[in-house]
Amino acid sequence: MSRQPVDRRSVLKASGALAGASVLGLLGTTPVTATDGIESTSGETEPRYDLADPESQYVEVEFTFENRDGKEVTESPSLYGEIIRPVDSNGEIVEDVPVILTYSPYNDLYQALNGGDSPAKDGIAEFFVPRGYARAQFDLIGTRNSGGYYDYGGIRERLSGAELIDALGEMDWTNGNIGMIGGSYDGTTQLAAAIEAPDHLQAIIPQVAIDRWYDYRFHGACPWDTYGTPTLFDFGFGLLPPAAVEYPDELLDSLTTRIEPGERLEHEIRSYEYDPPYDEFWTERDYRRRADRVECAVMMEAGWEDRNVKRWGTTRFYEALPDDHPKRLVVGDWGHAAGQYPDIAALYHGWFDHWLVEGVETDVMELPPVDVQSASSPRTQFETWPPADSQTLALPLVRDDPGAGELELLGTGVSTFEDGSPPIEEDGMFAERASGDDHLMFETSALEDDVRIAGRLTADLLAASDDDTWFTAVVYERRSDGSTRIFARGFWNTRFRRGIDEESPTPTDRAYRVPIECWDIDWTLEAGSRLGLVVASDNADWVRHDPDLEGTNQVVLGESALRMDAIVDDVDAPTFPNATLARDQDASVYTAGQTARVTITVEETTEEALVRDRLPDGWTVLDGDDHTITELEGATYVEFEEPLNDGESVRYYAEVPGETGDHEFGPLEYSATGELWASDADTSAAVTVLGLDTSL
Repeated sequence: MSRQPVDRRSVLKASGALAGASVLGLLGTTPVTATDGIESTSGETEPRYDLADPESQYVEVEFTFENRDGKEVTESPSLYGEIIRPVDSNGEIVEDVPVILTYSPYNDLYQALNGGDSPAKDGIAEFFVPRGYARAQFDLIGTRNSGGYYDYGGIRERLSGAELIDALGEMDWTNGNIGMIGGSYDGTTQLAAAIEAPDHLQAIIPQVAIDRWYDYRFHGACPWDTYGTPTLFDFGFGLLPPAAVEYPDELLDSLTTRIEPGERLEHEIRSYEYDPPYDEFWTERDYRRRADRVECAVMMEAGWEDRNVKRWGTTRFYEALPDDHPKRLVVGDWGHAAGQYPDIAALYHGWFDHWLVEGVETDVMELPPVDVQSASSPRTQFETWPPADSQTLALPLVRDDPGAGELELLGTGVSTFEDGSPPIEEDGMFAERASGDDHLMFETSALEDDVRIAGRLTADLLAASDDDTWFTAVVYERRSDGSTRIFARGFWNTRFRRGIDEESPTPTDRAYRVPIECWDIDWTLEAGSRLGLVVASDNADWVRHDPDLEGTNQVVLGESALRMDAIVDDVDAPTFPNATLARDQDASVYTAGQTARVTITVEETTEEALVRDRLPDGWTVLDGDDHTITELEGATYVEFEEPLNDGESVRYYAEVPGETGDHEFGPLEYSATGELWASDADTSAAVTVLGLDTSL
């Protein structure tokens, strides 16, 4: 049996077939119609230079980090790049210029798409180099001509990017100011470097970027149905042999690291798990949790219709940056692509002129910082995200005689559904306007006025299951002509009900909270339309099917709701607080007969909130601030009677039961009126009881 030789061209062709959808989408854009009244700006630099020929260059970087075994590691890879600098009318290279950098794994593909020309010769170079900038395109560590190990968003990408930025900023022909731009992985490397706060990084424009790699592979601990990453990079771009033959020594180093297995196996195992704990592997690749370390100005871009990198990677990183940080948010009606507003190039120009060119100031930071448009909402500029004039509404899920602002169960009187195998597809959910054996469908009555949902959506369910399962929430609009449009989705794995960092068994003897966070959205529901919600377990269109899911699930009506940030002048639905709670448990191990002390604090809330805690079985409240004890669906709650504001606390004392074992408090819940409750998912507490029968 003969074997075909594997060369760069054949591997690149195969890799390009997988990567092309995302990369090509970033190279070509279609303008979106502008909206009257939108504030915009541009830069001040004018074209006055030509483009020099691309310069190939290796930059050796050195960084030290502590690996997950606690050992200090120092690495010194050489990073390859190509730089285009401006030349004046005499053919002289212009110095003292800022640099716009892209740190990319895609440069092999870019060069192929560029007809073999330098990947640095792109639209960014054509626009900015004549205006006095240098354009730099460098290969990501472990790809193409760069040495080192490909690290799938990990510490090497963070530190090598930061070191590269400072090395470029120290070159004597620059003015010391480095900016970055690029989309998809090229946007992600910007966030990876920015959280390391390199001295010379002044401004970035991450487009459709990953801010938390766990979210790129999973949603609520449910695995996405995509397979391209990390396999594409570990065995595609990360294994392509180097091509820059004019650098034999550096290429030998690059080739050696291609042969070494590195951590490819770990990347593959961790990225395709069914039940993935958010542990040290993923925290290393979580840039959002380190957003407060960013020092440069940040313009985040995303598309509401992006199926590849979900838009909350942009909106949530933007929110994680401090309120007084120099930042902008641009999200529009496009998919996995760079910004497509007709004035977007002018905004980039104003952004980089303002932050990178000495002595130039534009009014880009005077614009409203949030600039959003969707298929159903006009382009609008806000001062905050979510918009300051949005309110959180809670729409209860009910069975019969729904009132205004309630979602009615359609097509059945039973609020149970089965885990399906094969799993339900979204076409099956909407085949009829009714619930089925494998899903529940809820809708409001026809809306009297437009409602603009702008911000977060959460399907906060009280549910019961007889086995481990997943939950899917599909949020849609049913228009007056009967057509439907899905605009948000969310997923949740019951084995991680305490939070994605802690796997625990699904309780089968009582109801439990299912807080399904959906992607952030900007969507206007037209007057006369209906807001709808489908609840199922699996969703064959979005997540990989787990064949072990085969249980029965129930949604407790009246105790479950769809919560959303909405802009509306007058709507007959209860407003609801957005609250963050904290628990102070005086111990994690108790002896039978002891008294446990539990303090609940409202850290932040948009309006005063009532709070409650779920007690483990067998525990008895002895004393505490004014409270009542409530029994609900097999669980016991201690509910406090006085509402709390920011920073206020309540406390109770509970007697430890006599039986040895593990027990679980919570999660904590909050309410506006005491009629409808929402959970703060990360506030459970697991404790151990040493019973009277314990012998030492």
